[in-house]
Amino acid sequence: MEPTGRSSHKDEAPISLKSLSNLLLKEINTDSLQNLPVDLYHEVTARIETLRGSSKEFVTEERIAQAQIQLLFSAIRLLFETRYAKIEASRKADFFDKKKNQSEMIDYSNMTREEKFVLDGSLETEKRIDMILSTILTGRPVVLEKISNMLSHKRIPVRFIRPIDRFIGIDMVTYGPYVEEDIALLPSDNARALTENGFVEEIQILAP
Repeated sequence: MEPTGRSSHKDEAPISLKSLSNLLLKEINTDSLQNLPVDLYHEVTARIETLRGSSKEFVTEERIAQAQIQLLFSAIRLLFETRYAKIEASRKADFFDKKKNQSEMIDYSNMTREEKFVLDGSLETEKRIDMILSTILTGRPVVLEKISNMLSHKRIPVRFIRPIDRFIGIDMVTYGPYVEEDIALLPSDNARALTENGFVEEIQILAP
């Protein structure tokens, strides 16, 4: 059952660049968060999948498909960034600001599932910032030490995209050697360093 007031493209033709551009223009030209079709991001993703997977007999067809992909991606990215900027601005605004009237408040029911997913990450980051600052303000170095220890023991799953010889992790354990497509669980500092240097990609594990 679809949420009230939200439409879906499932039984309609694939999302077109024109309809996506119209949604983008409307979003840019309004202060409020507009009510998008509930599966918009999914539909664009599926459309790009189709364009990437379709057989192309001629070079011209391949170029046209790639151009369509880039246009669709540019439009959906700008739409997402425009909407999320509104969400962040509203969320960070002073709740007690007397100048902020009801019409300026973001309607969170108009957020898509993908936007809520990103917002959850932002809220978690803010909670951690508050925890660190509160710990410093209240003079609790033991808590800071525990936080540091938690980080040093954290492991991150990664997929190797370039081979690498054996190396010593920050936990003084020997890792490797690894070749392309190997999967490993590495200390967070090592995983991030290897990611920045183009050796691995972090594997995102989404909680249910």
